[in-house]
Amino acid sequence: MSRPSRILRVLIAAAALGAVVPADVRASTRGTPAVMVPSANDSAGGSVAGDTSERVVEPEMVRANVRVGSVVVSLSEQRAFVYSRSRRLITSLPVSTGLFGSTPTGSFRVFSKSAQAYYTPAPNERMKWMVRFTKGRGGDNIGFHGIPYKATAAGDIPFHTPVGEAPSSHGCIRMRVRDARWLFDNIDIGTPVRVVRSRGN
Repeated sequence: MSRPSRILRVLIAAAALGAVVPADVRASTRGTPAVMVPSANDSAGGSVAGDTSERVVEPEMVRANVRVGSVVVSLSEQRAFVYSRSRRLITSLPVSTGLFGSTPTGSFRVFSKSAQAYYTPAPNERMKWMVRFTKGRGGDNIGFHGIPYKATAAGDIPFHTPVGEAPSSHGCIRMRVRDARWLFDNIDIGTPVRVVRSRGN
């Protein structure tokens, strides 16, 4: 085999390897870790074969320093649609909102964040990555947070939360813990949050 042929084979092999290098390896530069953004199709129940319903397509990977410009929560879809500051859809995340209409609708702004929060009437009921944006009927804070859990001597017991499927909270917007942390890390105080019954309205 001639040398040019060998070089050509090496280049083709290298190109093929580049196509299968994980996206997080290609996305990282200067030692900055990349952050996975969950797929819009990654719901609690998984995808269903033959499902032809409209799905949001978003990047598999975004940088850790992406800044959230706004969030729209659709109560009918049980999803949070996260937009960049240039109004581009970054991702859509499955959520579980408040039972009996306890999640207020309207336009709000993020006013505080806590890595760890507690349910005031029962301090052993806790949640991580709290992002508060309004008040509920009783004056309690309402915001995004990870699936809550009960702290016990035997360990933490997560609450059953059908994210992406049905409401289950006192009014807050529950998310998978990894989603809540991603949002917490990338959203600023003052970011607009809109809660709507349906995106068509």
